[in-house]
Amino acid sequence: MKTRARRQEWTAGHDPLAARLADGDPEAPRDLVERHYSELYRYAFSVLRDERAAEDAVQDAFERALGALGRYSEGRLRAMRLRPWMYRITLNVARNRLRRRREVPLQEVAAISSNDEDREGVMDVLAALEKLPEKQRVAVTLRHFQDLPYAEISGVTGWPEATAKTLVRRGLERLRKMIIFDDSKGGDPA
Repeated sequence: MKTRARRQEWTAGHDPLAARLADGDPEAPRDLVERHYSELYRYAFSVLRDERAAEDAVQDAFERALGALGRYSEGRLRAMRLRPWMYRITLNVARNRLRRRREVPLQEVAAISSNDEDREGVMDVLAALEKLPEKQRVAVTLRHFQDLPYAEISGVTGWPEATAKTLVRRGLERLRKMIIFDDSKGGDPA
């Protein structure tokens, strides 16, 4: 219920946490971290595929965000939509880490389901996701793993909303082909 109320306020263009930050509420930065840490960690992990790197990326993202918030005017803070802004910072930090690392290993993901067949299916999807071009992987991850609406994906990535929709659609088509090909041929379509 709390999430629905927050989403309604956000959709109306008002983020109460941004207003609290603008007012100088000393608890607001802690609340920012508590509100977004888990989802940003999941997102960073989906990009980096490494638990420690994801934790470090999210911590770096919050350090950058909190540093930037201290330099913003009250009006700018009040107008902010914090969620897509935080995703954007996290994406930039994760991309920088990927560039430094130059490789993205696919590692085992902790048991997502108690059903071995479900777990195997999830691992197949994650393996296929790794093979997508970066923009499609980011778009599909934000839309279907982080459940962001296209407007927020646009805000996070800087792409027009139509581009985000196209990247998600093409990424899903490519994933389906990869997974169907793997199931029927036991190989890689690429």
